Amino acid sequence: MPKARASSGMTMQRKYDRLARGEFFEPVVQVATAYVAAAMPGAAATEGEYWALSCLPGTTPGRLSALTMRATDIVVIYQVLPKTPGSPVDALMIVERSTLESGFGRREVAAKRYPHLHFVDSQYYGAGEDQMMVRGPADEIVAVLKDPVVAEAAQALADRVMGSGRVLFARGHNRILADHALGRATAPPTARRAEG
Repeated sequence: MPKARASSGMTMQRKYDRLARGEFFEPVVQVATAYVAAAMPGAAATEGEYWALSCLPGTTPGRLSALTMRATDIVVIYQVLPKTPGSPVDALMIVERSTLESGFGRREVAAKRYPHLHFVDSQYYGAGEDQMMVRGPADEIVAVLKDPVVAEAAQALADRVMGSGRVLFARGHNRILADHALGRATAPPTARRAEG
């Protein structure tokens, strides 16, 4: 049993190091940090039990990270494919449709205010019927999460999904990457490598 844990820890470190060495580390951390701040007050208390943050999961080509609750990828951060040098990073998140639409009046108002984002109906397994996907460039997702209406819609869905039970993919949680999203990392990885 200790051997399996050590192996898992080594994989966690290797994946984190590979992401940290590349050009996509900052956008991944920025999106994860913005989402956690907006949608999950007290996120540290539920980390690894009710939500998990993956790092370079092998499930889908181009996927950089996903924040999962129960069995649902609530936030997905991915490299635009086909891969080219400097390919941008996009992200998507699932929010509560009724809260977003009542806050803006209509989704068209949200789309007009944030023209680089798409607000579309979604049917993610485990997120219930009252859901909507917001997707677009990573920096735009970070910006829109500062909107109180979007933050409320994100938190409403997160509360509902986490309220349905523990995350089913806790083994994929990368605590090292989560340290950044939760503000626990003391220095960026480049600074730590220089010190070491």
